[in-house]
Amino acid sequence: MRKIITVLTLTILLAGCGTSEDKNTATKETVSDADPGELVYKQTCIGCHGQDLGGRGSSAKDLTHIGSKLSEEEIKNVVINGRRSMPAGLVKDEEDLDALAKWLHSHK
Repeated sequence: MRKIITVLTLTILLAGCGTSEDKNTATKETVSDADPGELVYKQTCIGCHGQDLGGRGSSAKDLTHIGSKLSEEEIKNVVINGRRSMPAGLVKDEEDLDALAKWLHSHK
C-alpha cells in the first residue's frame, strides 16, 4: 500500500514537468524506471545525505561507496537502530527497508 501511495505521489509531483504533450510520457517513464530503493532514499534520506549520496555537513555520512563497506543486513541495521547523529526508525515498512538496503548496497 505504501508503495502505491509513493508512486502516486511522485506521479502527481512529476506531472507538472515538461509540455502538456510530454507530461504523461515523462511521468510514466520516470516513475516506472525508478528503483524502489532510490525512491525510498529520495523520500527519507536525501535531506541529510544529499542527491549524490555525498552527505551534507559534518554529521551526515558520505554514502557514495557504502556498499563496499557494509552488507545489506548491516545497512538495514543502521537504518533500524540509527548510528551517531542518524536517528533510528526512519524507514518502518519492511519492503521499503529491503529495497533501500539493496539500492544502497549497490553503491560500491
